[in-house]
Amino acid sequence: MGARLSDTEMMLGRAADELEQHWQNTAGSWRDKARDDFEHDHLQELGIAVKRAQQAMKNINQLLREVIRECS
Repeated sequence: MGARLSDTEMMLGRAADELEQHWQNTAGSWRDKARDDFEHDHLQELGIAVKRAQQAMKNINQLLREVIRECS
């Protein structure tokens, strides 16, 4: 089960990186207040949420390893 969480954590990180790359690509053709507002209102919060989710996944993975070790 630990590998699955680790894989999911990595997939989440890659997806966030890919979104960031695509978002940066829009900067050449989309420069207005709406873009700034979208970035501020949604993307910045999403970045924070992704980091929190990754940390939670690490914590769960560690806890599961401890449970498995103690129950073995």
